[in-house]
Amino acid sequence: MRILKWVGITFVSIILLGVVGCSTVGLPNVSATPETRPARPDLLAPIGGMDQVLNVENWESERAPFWRNMLLSQVYGSIPPATETRVISSTRTASGLLNGKADLYAVELELTISGRAFRQDVHFVVPNTPGPHPVVLGAGSCPNHKTLPDFPVEIPDGIAYPSYCDMEGLTHSLAMFVFGRYIETPPLEDLIDDGFAFGAYYPGMVVPDSSAPALEILEDIRADDGDHGPYAAIGIWAWVASRIMDYVEADPYLDDSRVILFGHSRTGKSSLLAGALDERIAGVISHQSGTAGAAIQKNGVGEPISSITETYPHWFTPTYALYADREDDLPFDQHALVALMAPRPLLLGNSARDQWSDPRGSFTAARAAGDVYALYGLPGFDVRNLRGFDPTADLAFQFRGGTHGITPEDWTPFLEWLDAHFGDN
Repeated sequence: MRILKWVGITFVSIILLGVVGCSTVGLPNVSATPETRPARPDLLAPIGGMDQVLNVENWESERAPFWRNMLLSQVYGSIPPATETRVISSTRTASGLLNGKADLYAVELELTISGRAFRQDVHFVVPNTPGPHPVVLGAGSCPNHKTLPDFPVEIPDGIAYPSYCDMEGLTHSLAMFVFGRYIETPPLEDLIDDGFAFGAYYPGMVVPDSSAPALEILEDIRADDGDHGPYAAIGIWAWVASRIMDYVEADPYLDDSRVILFGHSRTGKSSLLAGALDERIAGVISHQSGTAGAAIQKNGVGEPISSITETYPHWFTPTYALYADREDDLPFDQHALVALMAPRPLLLGNSARDQWSDPRGSFTAARAAGDVYALYGLPGFDVRNLRGFDPTADLAFQFRGGTHGITPEDWTPFLEWLDAHFGDN
């Protein structure tokens, strides 16, 4: 009976993995050595008529823009201009939450792309002690009423979101078993106790995470703005984070110098991209971001471009799909994206049995990006193995056992890292 029960749970778990749309499943041997692959580009070596990068000025004036433009043109698409972020409303909707420690603020923003207005809600859980407070902005894969289920959060009318967000009963329980109980909701009271505010937002309010409607919206906004190349969902979601940053700069309860983006899986990709594009963002926790996130692609491991672009064509510019089964031909690799965070703190989260997120690929990318952190006089990336987590490191790597999801084992080091870099103590 125990065997049958295990088989049944495993079968349902596999179904859930497909339903939830996680692009990271598998049981890898993390100690395996990939076959020999073409070398990833040296981020600082002479290239395209540019000399060797010798200092921060060389990096910031020439090489960082080169890699940034390469990644946008080949993977993420155009980024809309930084249009005005209009505040429709900002209201304290509840007080004395979390044992009297926090208040809830509901913010409705209007964001504009190519003359088209989009609604973007953000719900901030803020300590009711004197501020301003550092804030973790968490991009959810479901709307805010799922991220903050115990709070008075209204569901906007007409907002499309994936059907898995409404899972209940046994299906919901199994999802929590597979993906961790913190897959959407973080340990809010722990964050509040440490002096951090938390801002929940669902970037799917602008471009939904569903291929057909997303591609239609992306094509519509491109048709209205012929000056830009193709738009893609991950690039737009990164742009949304920057527009929320515009709001934070004007909010007296939030410290705009200590804004940390948090994202998991697909939003781990968009959060890392937002940090690479917007220097106002003080830090990023990019958890299990995998292919087109923090993991290098030329190692023959992880989710292939052919699979991710077929399943999620709306995430990327069409150019990226041209590299399907041709990863070795990429003129870049993801260590460039990691390096664009320098010198700001970055934490890459990973787990042992998450093959398509490729923890070794993220580790290799961090090691290569460490050369850029070293330009700024920082230690770079001197971790010797996957479990060498150092909460004080500017470029940190966190690793645990288990599969794709967010668990207490993740949030314990996340909180240590947040306290070390952005806490008041």
